[in-house]
Amino acid sequence: MSKDYDTLPPHYRRNFVAFLVDYVCFGVGFFSFINPSSVLPVFVRQLTDSAPVIGLVSTVFTGGWLLPQLAVARLINDKPRKKPYMIAGLGGRVTFWVTALALWAGLSRYPAAMLVLFFVCLGVFAVSDGVASVAWFDILARAIPLKQRGRLIGIGQVISGLAGIGAAVLVGLILGRYPFPNNYALLFTLAGVTLIPSVIALVLIREPPPEDAGPEANGQMEGSWLKLLVTDHVFRHLMICRILVGMMGLAVPFYVVYAADVLHLPQSVVGGFVAAQTLGGVVASVVMGLVNERWGLRYVIRIGGAAAIAGPLFALAVHLTGGARLAQTYPFVYVTLGVTNSAWMLGFFNYLLEIAPKGMRAAYIGLGNTVMGVLTLAPIAGGWLLEATSYTMLFGVTAAIVAVGFLFTLGLRSPRRAVMVEDQP
Repeated sequence: MSKDYDTLPPHYRRNFVAFLVDYVCFGVGFFSFINPSSVLPVFVRQLTDSAPVIGLVSTVFTGGWLLPQLAVARLINDKPRKKPYMIAGLGGRVTFWVTALALWAGLSRYPAAMLVLFFVCLGVFAVSDGVASVAWFDILARAIPLKQRGRLIGIGQVISGLAGIGAAVLVGLILGRYPFPNNYALLFTLAGVTLIPSVIALVLIREPPPEDAGPEANGQMEGSWLKLLVTDHVFRHLMICRILVGMMGLAVPFYVVYAADVLHLPQSVVGGFVAAQTLGGVVASVVMGLVNERWGLRYVIRIGGAAAIAGPLFALAVHLTGGARLAQTYPFVYVTLGVTNSAWMLGFFNYLLEIAPKGMRAAYIGLGNTVMGVLTLAPIAGGWLLEATSYTMLFGVTAAIVAVGFLFTLGLRSPRRAVMVEDQP
């Protein structure tokens, strides 16, 4: 093993704890209390019946988070310190408090105004968090080596998942016990409170010294970074996998709408969906952590791709059988989402960090995530497809596209710039 992996970076323990606190609190605050796959679509559903507008939840968040990252990477890639940009991006988290205050004040009596404010707040949060994320990933790669990074992500996903299960139960109780809009006002408030320790933890991180860019990186920094998609075959292959698997977003916002409109499940069941997604993520984190250490990141990505197929396929099975028989097992759709979401961080993003040359991580992160911006259209396209055809077509098309992405994951090679377990004698 390389000496680089034998010697831990300075302030390793402090940074490990800080990243862990951030990971857990962000996971509980955003992905449990106001889960973008279940809670937020149902929230919008209280204000409009339009499927494309409901799909706009995923579009605004995904687009706002992904699209600006290439420009951010251009700005910060050659900067010796990335932390100031990460901290600057945390300001968008105040938008949760703005949304909560608007709901407490009764703005929901004017649905159009409430929707405009909500989507503006969601967009501001997404853009600011996207700005912070470019620097966050770069600092993470320098502060936490590969082996310890996988452990950090695995532990973070397990802890946030276990805490998220309790939060999911609370979500169900709040949605079932309190009337609209107070129930959602309380959820946005809880999300804002939970994110406070995350901000404190990130402020306390000690950024490691910058890495020296090698000759390969210096050559790549000249001209357009889009040429990386042509010259770096591993990077291009990874991006094809990410985009095709990410097309599961065609159906994701409408799983909860289907549960309400077709299966006629009560609104309180949303808490069960959050719990199912969280539990799926917890179990997947443990299993995929072991898979990563034994066989490598490629197999983690493949598990995530398989789970992304299973979600729309199961929803299609429920729909074609009439729903009654399988309605009670419908939360399995959200279990698959939890598995896939765990694979995004532990597999796809970790793989990206390892194939990026030193001094070019911000560029690879920014370019990769900006290219992924094409997925911003997926939820809206899914809404149009649903209104024009049926749930059968929506779930079937989604499963077919993701299946092609899974086939591409089978061709991924081991990251060429990482010391992988599978390469050890």
